Amino acid sequence: MKTDAVNRSVCRPLPELVAQLVQTHATGVLEAMSEDGDRRDVLLVEGEIRAARSHIESEMLGSWLVGRGAITEDEKALTLLSQGSETAPPLGSLLTQRGSIDPARLEEELEALTVTILRRAARETVRSIFREGRIEDQPDTLPNTTTLQLLLEISRAFDDQDKKLAAIGAFDQVCWTNQPLESVAMELDLLPSEAYLLSRMDGTQRIADLESMSPMPRDALIDALYTLKVSGLVSLGDASRRRTLPMPTLSHEPHGPGEKAIRVDESRLAPEQLSERRHILELADQVTSMDHYRALNLGPKATRLDLRTTWEQLSKKYDPERATEPHLRDLRPQLLLIRERMEEAFEVLIDPVSRERYDRVMKALRAGRSALDGDLHERRLEAAEKARRELVEANIQRAHEFLRDGEVYQAILLLEQVCELDPTPERLLELAKLLVRNPLWAQRALRTLKQAIEARPDFTDAWIELAEFWRRRGNRERQRKALERALAADPENGRAQVMYRQLIGERELERLLRRARRR
Repeated sequence: MKTDAVNRSVCRPLPELVAQLVQTHATGVLEAMSEDGDRRDVLLVEGEIRAARSHIESEMLGSWLVGRGAITEDEKALTLLSQGSETAPPLGSLLTQRGSIDPARLEEELEALTVTILRRAARETVRSIFREGRIEDQPDTLPNTTTLQLLLEISRAFDDQDKKLAAIGAFDQVCWTNQPLESVAMELDLLPSEAYLLSRMDGTQRIADLESMSPMPRDALIDALYTLKVSGLVSLGDASRRRTLPMPTLSHEPHGPGEKAIRVDESRLAPEQLSERRHILELADQVTSMDHYRALNLGPKATRLDLRTTWEQLSKKYDPERATEPHLRDLRPQLLLIRERMEEAFEVLIDPVSRERYDRVMKALRAGRSALDGDLHERRLEAAEKARRELVEANIQRAHEFLRDGEVYQAILLLEQVCELDPTPERLLELAKLLVRNPLWAQRALRTLKQAIEARPDFTDAWIELAEFWRRRGNRERQRKALERALAADPENGRAQVMYRQLIGERELERLLRRARRR
């Protein structure tokens, strides 16, 4: 926020004020006062919402935990008494040290409390003041929630329709999106009404046009549009002066220099155009999970002539250059993904040697599944477990052989079966590292990394790999959160320390390590 706005009381709606602080990368405390004089604070560091705290007794951690049944009133009272001086550890740390609450449960409750404080502040604040300055030793109480998601939550909680209408402005303004819908859907939890509006914006429609085509009541449309505008996901105004707001970065990777999000109004398409669009979207979602034959819509008995003929037809049908056609102009990424997957399949199957190896792998996979299924249903559990272990070890060995030969796709197939049979964190991480090599498989890699972390929440290597994933996509906030999780699990991890130091700085690293070592 600009200097002349610092430490000055304002009456602007809280969601809009917080959004401005995020956009200007502000650091400090936003004090939000209700009509009754109650105060809640929003803590920001370089435009990230790190925490929220309340001066209302029922919204303080101890009372919150008692109200949620996480601790008893006696445990709260005894722990508060043992806090003693101002230099004592925070209440949450003392509660975990005393065994009153599990650290994982405390993390969940802290995040739920923080989000609740923010939502209530959005509804009840009548006056705010922002005090700029560094926040000393304040941990992030929102390890699983990004600032952009919080802006959505705060905006949804605000319920003054008149002020929402004032913020939106005239209904003859044009609407356009600032982020591709695919990236937004991957990163954020949108309400159906918000997703609907985003899917209908092509940069040429006015708000009035959206209202006329939308089945939503006017108030619901205003709610959704206000949330999208305040969060920076959409802009309103003169389309000739489009700009992208400097909001927290999503994981979208541009498909070309200066490329902007494009939207197609499906309501204006002919039935055959709409059908082709839907086919391409469905195929793009499925094609990376298909084997080579299915990717080319062929069977294992296909001849070399079949392969060449089919490839010529499909390479034209899914040529990324078809994105110049009006009904496909927003589907270049999907066409590119389909084309590259089919090309990969063609290159393996057209070569007799690589095709023979691929067929051998697929035959082994099918035989392994069949044998294992037989054991699981017809033999004793001991025999089934032995068969499972033997199949897992055999597939791991073959996968590593393929990797040495540079045949990554075959290795992925084998490791995917390994992870189906024995989804250990280590195997899931190994699979994710292979998937992430191909940018087109980013979502599969991310899902696999999350599986590894769900299987073992303190798996430092998986958190570091997740931090690398977000670093490559320019998402500093998610990178920081992943590194803080890695260092919380292992404060002495050298790689995580180096990455955090490069991202945040030596001073912040030392603070984080002090907190982590106290646990």
